[in-house]
Amino acid sequence: MTRTTLQGTSHPKEGQLKDTPLKSKHWLLPLIAMALAILFAFEAQQPSATAFNSDNGTEFSQSKALNHLKQITQAPHYLGSKAHQDVRQYIQTQLEAMGLDVEIFEQIGKHKRRTFSAANTKNIIAKISGKSPTNANNKAIALVTHYDSGLHSSMGASDAGSGVVTIIEGVRAFLERGQTPENDIIIIITDGEERGLLGAQAFVNYHPWAKDVELVLNFEARGSGGPSYMILETNQGNSELVNAFAKADIEHPAANSLMYSIYKMLPNDTDLTVFREDGDIQGFNFAFIDDHFDYHTAQDSFSRLDRASLNHQAEYLMALLDYFAMADLTTLKSDIDLVYFNIPVIGMVTYPFSMVIWMTIIATIMLLHVTFVGIKRQQVSIKKLCLGFAPLVLSIITAVAIGYFGWQGLLKIFPQYADIPQNFTYNGHWILAAFVALTVTSTLAIGQWFNQYCCAADRYFAVLVCWLIINALIAYALPGAGFLILPVYLALLGLYIRTVKGKHISLSSTWLIILLAMLAAMIVAPLITALVIGLGLKAMVLGTVLTCLLVVLVAPLLFWDVKIKGVITLGFVISMVCFVVSVMQSDYTPERKKPNSINYIVNYDTQQAFWVSSNKTLDQFTEQFFTKPQHADDWQQNIYPRAFRFFQQTSVLPLQAAKVQVINDQTSAQQRTITLQITPQKATNLLQLSTANSIDIKRMVVNGQPFLKNSAPVESSFNDGFFFTYTLSSPFEQITVEITVSTLNTLSLKVYETAFDLFDKFDAIKPRGELFMPEPFMINDATIIGQSVHLNH
Repeated sequence: MTRTTLQGTSHPKEGQLKDTPLKSKHWLLPLIAMALAILFAFEAQQPSATAFNSDNGTEFSQSKALNHLKQITQAPHYLGSKAHQDVRQYIQTQLEAMGLDVEIFEQIGKHKRRTFSAANTKNIIAKISGKSPTNANNKAIALVTHYDSGLHSSMGASDAGSGVVTIIEGVRAFLERGQTPENDIIIIITDGEERGLLGAQAFVNYHPWAKDVELVLNFEARGSGGPSYMILETNQGNSELVNAFAKADIEHPAANSLMYSIYKMLPNDTDLTVFREDGDIQGFNFAFIDDHFDYHTAQDSFSRLDRASLNHQAEYLMALLDYFAMADLTTLKSDIDLVYFNIPVIGMVTYPFSMVIWMTIIATIMLLHVTFVGIKRQQVSIKKLCLGFAPLVLSIITAVAIGYFGWQGLLKIFPQYADIPQNFTYNGHWILAAFVALTVTSTLAIGQWFNQYCCAADRYFAVLVCWLIINALIAYALPGAGFLILPVYLALLGLYIRTVKGKHISLSSTWLIILLAMLAAMIVAPLITALVIGLGLKAMVLGTVLTCLLVVLVAPLLFWDVKIKGVITLGFVISMVCFVVSVMQSDYTPERKKPNSINYIVNYDTQQAFWVSSNKTLDQFTEQFFTKPQHADDWQQNIYPRAFRFFQQTSVLPLQAAKVQVINDQTSAQQRTITLQITPQKATNLLQLSTANSIDIKRMVVNGQPFLKNSAPVESSFNDGFFFTYTLSSPFEQITVEITVSTLNTLSLKVYETAFDLFDKFDAIKPRGELFMPEPFMINDATIIGQSVHLNH
């Protein structure tokens, strides 16, 4: 396009600045402005790693928190381990040193998600009493996290050691101020969270203080870095919680209602879920999710925890503790849901869900008005407006191809990416940057090519129509994403200025339009990384499509009449550089370990034993167990109710199986009740029950305590496989399990006992070495014994 100039205006006087639009060669200036805006949007999401460095006693001290973290992350401390007891004792000692009375609340926790889970939990509980402890209306705020680490190799520094030390140090600083809160503050460091939210279930359903809790602040992690996102859990509307959160004046709130809406549709899985479901207690989850590859692994260590993420948790706690300690907690429930999101500098923006559809309708009317003005001024034509849909559709198709087929192609080229069960590789940030840059490049290139057929103004109508359709769907199905109508308003304002000013647009108006584009990008850009990091690289297509939609929205505002060949070239170069860097970081190193798995399984009935692994490919560690050609017939399906990619029969060790007694087997009223007593004969970590046939469980009881929901027995049906897991809190703990099923079921039950003692039982195993670590999210490095339950009939 040709450069536009001012017409019909007098020349400026001498010494006066000439107000002219950007020249066509000045593509670099708006590009730099946009890059700085996006960078600022990301940087503003969390405090720096050097925040909270004061040691004046009344403020949160990062160094004190890190000292605690170093102590509790010396070893994996999953429920039942020796280190688990040591961590509990350390936390108790630290709270008592503050003058708090600490209770170790021991109670069997029971929870039903996919299967029944239970354990004898030991929650760490303390209270800071409010001013009116005898007042019947006195309510409490609960500070919640968990102290058990994931099975079986995780050091638990982030998940949830970061939450533990945030609460310990935050409470210390609060007490040092000497201010008595209006409300009780209950500290609940739960046990057994990783085994099915068991400690939270035990507290909410059995502890007398649970009825006083009105609000929960829950601190979690699903990675070792990144901003800590605020996600609400409530059975009602969110308006009062959102308004209170905004009033707390948090400096770096990372919060938006899109995450809230998505979270409500997913099977939630934090301690706060139990508070909401079992106690109708609402609250806030705070969790950082970046560097997901460390989650539940041996790399969730003290050294790898992002200090900025720890500081972000501290910032939330200190601001909200000060606010809610004095607030009226009885006014926090509401029937109204708010759209909310944060813009750096501006802060939290909120409005009701009900406004989303009206804002979309108003934006549609505005678009029609601006389009009418453009046609009347002969700046656009109806024919070219329709043609403008072609580059948009082509851009979106290209973005889908880049995101989906690009990632599938990388999996073919680098099969080791599939070894990371978190679905976010060590070089995932570089891969994401490469795909985003490539999508930006392709979208701009398509728009540039179509300039010969339709200009930016012609194409912009299609873009805004697309965004309005998306927002109409949002208003209907996902109103929490209703803040995505704001970029449309910013774009409409920019388009209106362009349409009204025409060729006579001034430099100040041009920069105002660029500012509007920058604000739109600051709203949308952080969502791209949050979605891909949160959902994994398999969701890359969401990131590339959202990138495309952002580019087609802001690029015309930035480069309305500016040639952008240089931008396209730069984008392509950046993409290729990011791809090259990702390839250079695709190998495993001592700092980026490869996860692998190995277990030893014994069928006690037939005296057969197998080495098994779930890995897709063998490596230097696992290949020592699989030395023979593998044949499918070698694997006995009744050995273990899970599939493995590698297996090989081996010699049987003389391991003592648990003693399983059927102490009751009765049939009445079309139901059959079986009571089993299971007594380990060797140190054991897990006891599991599986079924080979479909069963309909009517009632499940462990150690005399039934699984209940709303005071009624929990019922569930299983086709086959595991249906019950008990995590032992001591190595020889005896349990009694009562199962009531339909008499129509044919019962074929097996008991599996698991101990994480593989390396103790097999001295000849070569160690993993510095390049490997146990695979997370599964039983690993274990000896497993399975035996059938001998029933009367």
